[in-house]
Amino acid sequence: MARIQPGLERIAALLRGVEFPWRSIHVAGTNGKGSICHYASSMLVGKTVSVGKFTSPHLVDRWDCITIDGKRITEAKFNIVERHYQTVNERGNIGASPFEILTATAFTIFNDRKVKIGVVEVGMGGRLDCTNILNNQAVSVISKIARDHQGFLGNTLSEIASHKAGILRPGVPYVISRTNEIAVQTVIKDYAHEIGAGECLSFTSPEMQKLSELARWQRVADRLMPFQIENLQVAVLATMQALKELDGEKKPKVTGEKDQPARGVDPVKPRDIAKILLLNAKTQMPGRQEMLHLTPVFRNAGERKNHVLVDGAHNPDAAVALDCVVQEKLRLGESPTRGRPESGWPVTWVLAMTEGKDAKQFLTTLLRPGDNVVTTTFGPVAGMPWVKPMDPIELLEIAKKAVPGITGMYVPEVGALRAVCTAKYLSNQMAIWAPIVVTGSLYLVGDLHRELRPRADKRWWIDDDPATAADRESILQIHGEERERVKLFLSPDSDAGKLQAELDAVHREAEKLKIEEEALSAAERLELEDQRFAALYVTPEQLADHLARAEQAKEALARNLQAAAELKQKRAIEATKKRERMEKRIERLERKRVKRDIEKKRQEEKRRGIPTGTLAPLKITKFNTKRKTDDAESKRPFRVRTVHTDTPRPRGSD
Repeated sequence: MARIQPGLERIAALLRGVEFPWRSIHVAGTNGKGSICHYASSMLVGKTVSVGKFTSPHLVDRWDCITIDGKRITEAKFNIVERHYQTVNERGNIGASPFEILTATAFTIFNDRKVKIGVVEVGMGGRLDCTNILNNQAVSVISKIARDHQGFLGNTLSEIASHKAGILRPGVPYVISRTNEIAVQTVIKDYAHEIGAGECLSFTSPEMQKLSELARWQRVADRLMPFQIENLQVAVLATMQALKELDGEKKPKVTGEKDQPARGVDPVKPRDIAKILLLNAKTQMPGRQEMLHLTPVFRNAGERKNHVLVDGAHNPDAAVALDCVVQEKLRLGESPTRGRPESGWPVTWVLAMTEGKDAKQFLTTLLRPGDNVVTTTFGPVAGMPWVKPMDPIELLEIAKKAVPGITGMYVPEVGALRAVCTAKYLSNQMAIWAPIVVTGSLYLVGDLHRELRPRADKRWWIDDDPATAADRESILQIHGEERERVKLFLSPDSDAGKLQAELDAVHREAEKLKIEEEALSAAERLELEDQRFAALYVTPEQLADHLARAEQAKEALARNLQAAAELKQKRAIEATKKRERMEKRIERLERKRVKRDIEKKRQEEKRRGIPTGTLAPLKITKFNTKRKTDDAESKRPFRVRTVHTDTPRPRGSD
């Protein structure tokens, strides 16, 4: 298949005769496109509007990039539609690229599922991107524009902006992110005026003013960084406009019938938008400023200290946004203050980048002297065979030149989890705070998610399933290899050539590694080896501080367990008392019922002229007033029943 080929001829041939009955929110730009699409889709799902979302590239599986009503489509559905367009491509000798086939697949699935609005992210550029085949825009959106894909879009921001502006349509309103430079906004607005596009939606409209005054909006905004708030406001403007367009539409004309107003959707109100945003505030977009619990890497992955920040940033402008997050959450801001250096906590970075990216400027923005760097690579990208990773040795050299004073090493093997293990041992795990960040490529982040998926269960370390046990052993072997790699790297008498030779020897002898503590569980062995390793590279003060914190944690755990046991005992006593009260109440009610039955029988005897007392009196018999733990029959609920002392018979009969 062909690689990237700008142009609309091939997508037009694939989708010949296909119409798009849904309305679209079409999003172009360099940074923030995915977040804007995520926010817009979430708001539409909250408004119970049937919505499809198409973003690229995928994170884990190729069908991840297509969702319907917030849920990704099934692999089976994806394969059926994709195979159809692969066949169309082959029979027509169209020469479509994998992304063009993916785009045709997404739009057809939107048609099949009868969505009302499709949120569509541009793949690259705008004017010649295959998503620009759309003719159903409700609103066009242009996010932050930066230098990227210069070989296709041009070397200046104005040239790139001209390509992005190509998604605008005559009469269709549009939104421009205010983070763009004035010159960039001018290029877009001039093109909009030239083609007669609709109005440029204002961030100071009455609806947006009302929204910004709501307490719910403030609670959402307080959780976000400034660039995230801007992306959210762009998404709100676009969503409001799309809902207005949808509400004002008319049903298609049917032969013999007049046009009738469509049922549409309820008018959009700022307070509704704020409510939906607050409900979805905790919905994390995978791969963007995401905090992950890496269970296979850390024995106690749930502890805040062991959370790993993961972000798919891959260009200098995205690095600026990521740096804001790192400064706020990891270096300074929300990080622990005790023992924190004035310049902030050092960060250990796990990096991989795509060939052709501006690695030097990207790394200059993120790294600080004293940081640690582990460079690695990512695996083949499904559907995009032309995407190649940068050599990790080359990337490490760029990092060292960009920011002198860092400590760096590379991992030659493919494997995001392996690289994070290396970062774990390269960082000071005995410190109160030792943050790790995985970034540089969304493909690296996708590899990490893919490796974590079968190991996400919190019980992974103790699961006795044979396959899981074998997987644990393989992960422990990786831990052992990376401990040795870091140990050799930190050895003071190792020069570069000797180090590499010893590292190669580690790989050759990896299969011969034996674990001495056979009787311990996998988690206990990992914890023991980590402690042994850390003890080699920390000061006595750091070790004493770590042991003191560990002792405090054990004491806190013991107190929590004791409190839990006391609470359990208290609840058991309360349950027993409640049961006794219930039994007494049931007995009282049963006595009242028996009395009512006796009175009813007497009334019946009197009515029928039968002498009083013809029917034998009733008595109450109780069963199961006390439960026996060893008798299953006796564990039935408490019962009360009434029985006659004798059978009813006329008085005086023999």
